[in-house]
Amino acid sequence: MNPEPDRSATSRLLAMLVTAFLFSSGCQRQGGPEEISTVPTHPRRGGTLLVAISNDIHGINPLISGLDTQTTAVLDRFFLHLFEEQADYTEHPPTFEPRLVESFEWSSDGTTLDLELRSGVSWSDGVPVTAEDVRWTWQAQIDPELAWGYAQSKENIRDVEVIDQLRLRIHFHQRSPSQLAELNEGVILPKHAWSELPFSEWRSNEPWFADHLVVNGPFDLESWTRQEQVVLLRNESYFEPELPRLDRVVLRVVPQKQNQLGELLAGEVDFVEQVPPSEVSRLEQQGIRILRFWARQFNYLCWNTQRRLFADPEVRRALTMAIDRQEIIDTLWYGFARIAVSPILTSTWAHDPDLEPMPFDLEASRRILQSRGWSDTDQDGILDRNGEPFSFELITNTGSQVRIDAAVMIQEHLRRVGIEARVRQLEFNTVVSRALDHDFDALLSAWDIDTSLDMTYAFHSQSIDDGYNFGHFSDADVDRLIDAANLETEPAERMRLLRETEAILHREQPYTFLWEPQRLAAASKRLRDATPSPVSPFFRLRQWWLAEAD
Repeated sequence: MNPEPDRSATSRLLAMLVTAFLFSSGCQRQGGPEEISTVPTHPRRGGTLLVAISNDIHGINPLISGLDTQTTAVLDRFFLHLFEEQADYTEHPPTFEPRLVESFEWSSDGTTLDLELRSGVSWSDGVPVTAEDVRWTWQAQIDPELAWGYAQSKENIRDVEVIDQLRLRIHFHQRSPSQLAELNEGVILPKHAWSELPFSEWRSNEPWFADHLVVNGPFDLESWTRQEQVVLLRNESYFEPELPRLDRVVLRVVPQKQNQLGELLAGEVDFVEQVPPSEVSRLEQQGIRILRFWARQFNYLCWNTQRRLFADPEVRRALTMAIDRQEIIDTLWYGFARIAVSPILTSTWAHDPDLEPMPFDLEASRRILQSRGWSDTDQDGILDRNGEPFSFELITNTGSQVRIDAAVMIQEHLRRVGIEARVRQLEFNTVVSRALDHDFDALLSAWDIDTSLDMTYAFHSQSIDDGYNFGHFSDADVDRLIDAANLETEPAERMRLLRETEAILHREQPYTFLWEPQRLAAASKRLRDATPSPVSPFFRLRQWWLAEAD
């Protein structure tokens, strides 16, 4: 059995997989967020936005409750990040707009960053936000007893030095293209209010934080009735005086998607963040506006290259060519997805547009398999070689009907070339456990990725025993290219390295890259300037507004 991953790394894996699992039935289209407003009007202040959400938040402290997407999306309205990542990663590496930071300057060698915080920013109890809050938050993030799920994002930060009340100096171990993103991971928390409780006691005292909440973001918590609703109230001390535009945001927990859509059509809520593809036409016909954007996700079949059946890249290519991925997209996604090419998503700046998806070609698949010694010698409909049938178990998680249906379709596609795939549905945590132990033949799942384009997590040989390289894939050139790309700060050279890596993975097919989904949100006619994005379903909620009074 492989060594047990550290707690923070496992938590981050679960967060990535849970996000992909929870949003496996959503959809959007490329081109960035589509604004709700269609009639030119001036933004107005006031009103209560009603939102249907599928799951309640898990708590108030982001370091112990913020691993799931829903909780993070809400808590990010209470607390400021140093910067705000922009949804502009399609054309170039993502940019970061200063938020709590007023200005910043890099040292000549790129290992030191001087920050100056905005003056006049305060917590909701009137205490100023200072550099001490930033340093103390970093100390909490890296505390081993607290074991924040994203602590590894801070590994390149050597020290956070307080210069004075509003100035800091960030010391990095080395220069890299993801320094700002790593620094910006996580919101800034209130030292004066929360340092009363030692880090070692945070996880056992989650309710304490709701009773001691102070915020510096655009919204405060007015009330929270667990499993019913969360009510956000405008933070009157927020540093941008005209924002937020809304008085309140009521997040109502409505677990069933059909109930959410029913309330939207009845005018009982204004916004639903996930809409099944099958419902788009009906909603649009009834005047509901649909907001579309590409998710930062790819779904895949991971082949366990330790198994004899999948050790040969030629065979893996034959498997990919036997699967009609466009049929899966048309049938299960109503066209609101596209064929995936590699772990570098089609919508990202570094993707090679000349790299075509492996084609669906049954005859070519049969020829490759025959050339590798596979034939149906006993005429039972299943290929065999040296007495071994081409038969394997394909696992996926329960709870995602799209994935289950896709697995059944793949089973039929492979049957046409004489391959038997035995589909097995397993509980989500069991799938994760077996993946980490490399205890599977083939796995259908998905990755929700960030914009760092660091492919170490699944494709570097160092991640076989201490990471998420489930399929035990190892290639010396891929290792070298990933390592070089993770240190290269010049965009053109980094693009070259990433595209070389992408080309090898495309050729080797350690995964069959299945589809990249779109996501949909739905909004009432009165909601304006709503811009859900891959960054957050409530991206820039502070600027959303209602065109009419309640």
